[in-house]
Amino acid sequence: MEYVDGNERRFGAEDLFFSTTDAKGVIRRTNRVFNSLSRYSSEELVGAPHNIIRHDDMPAGAFRLMWDELEAGRPACVYVLNRAKDGLDYWVFATVVPLADGYLSVRVRPSNHALFTPVREMYARVRAAEREYADQGHSRREVADRGATLMSEELSQAQFRGLYSFARAALPRELALLVVEGVRVPRRTESDSPMSTILSAMAVIERDTDELIYQLNEYQDLINGLGAWATSVRSVIDRANRVGALVGEVTSPDQDSSVPTVSERVRERSAQAVEVLQQLNSSLVALYEVASEVRFRSSMMRLHTLMTGIFAAAVLDETEVDSADAISDLAEALLVDLEPLAPSCQNAADLAERLDADLRSVVSNLDRVKRPFQRWIRALQDEGAQALAEGVDAAAVLQEAVELGEQGFPETASLAELAAKARGVVVTLDEPLIRERVSTVRQALAQMGG
Repeated sequence: MEYVDGNERRFGAEDLFFSTTDAKGVIRRTNRVFNSLSRYSSEELVGAPHNIIRHDDMPAGAFRLMWDELEAGRPACVYVLNRAKDGLDYWVFATVVPLADGYLSVRVRPSNHALFTPVREMYARVRAAEREYADQGHSRREVADRGATLMSEELSQAQFRGLYSFARAALPRELALLVVEGVRVPRRTESDSPMSTILSAMAVIERDTDELIYQLNEYQDLINGLGAWATSVRSVIDRANRVGALVGEVTSPDQDSSVPTVSERVRERSAQAVEVLQQLNSSLVALYEVASEVRFRSSMMRLHTLMTGIFAAAVLDETEVDSADAISDLAEALLVDLEPLAPSCQNAADLAERLDADLRSVVSNLDRVKRPFQRWIRALQDEGAQALAEGVDAAAVLQEAVELGEQGFPETASLAELAAKARGVVVTLDEPLIRERVSTVRQALAQMGG
């Protein structure tokens, strides 16, 4: 679905398209939607440099950052303004991944305007600075370097730690919006044809990634809960530390009192609780990082699954040609996606399990602080309080202890709920099964002679 708005050609959410290039960016393959939007024929595109559709308003720095990511072996996601052969512009959200001997780029319509709009403004600022720098006599390479520096600064101001951090935020949201609009792997009547087999395999992989993304939503709920609870961590740590300190400031004058023994128990358990609580912020950061990585990698796999399925359906509908080589590239991308996704899923599961143990440790230790601390208070009230150091007001210490004992640690109730949620979090990916499904695609391609 295309329409023109001013000097811009717009297209529908369902109009995914792709191209593959060699290592130098020379186009090898395209699909029908790419040809239609660019207004170039397949013959004009194949063998041409990919910058045949480059728009002069695109900052060179954005492409420099993209190539830096790709040359480091990482995928890159960039909003890109292109210019078609007929002079009309069109915006895309481009996801580029390295293949064994080149690159695959899948493009979709930009839909996340909360991010797309500020990026366009960012591009305008950087491109204006690049033009000014070029007018000063700097070379194209120097201009690109300068633009990359400015782009990095702009991303940092927008709270992104570089282009990869931007990609991890942008891709999952763009893909989710595609799904909201009903863009799915197409369904066709099954047949014995190899392309029908490929389409069926993509439908199954789509279900696999659907399940993983559902699991990640539960994981995110855990992170959100921890984030909300973390606002009270400082207060809990301060109280636990103070409890541990108070039991070391006074004791009972009765030589047969249980106070010294109880004091040691309270100090030990409060210290253990504080140690884990102090690590909670770093655990929360680690959880967020691994969840972001799994969401990004699973979104990448889902995007390539969707593109493969749409292309396979178009071949079955006889609206696409050159299917075997293109499907082979897309299948390779699925395996590239899988390599980091499987260990990231395992890492997420391990972190949730470790967090469950840590949270239960905190709850247990704080609960085990409260009861002996109250016994310590009662013993001192019965036996009298004696300062252990000169200048300590034993009566004031005991009064503070009473107030702390009455307050306790009510936060442990919600922390216990979070521990239960951590136990219930599942982040699984059946890697061998997905490899088997991609192998099915390879076998179907072999039947096609691809």
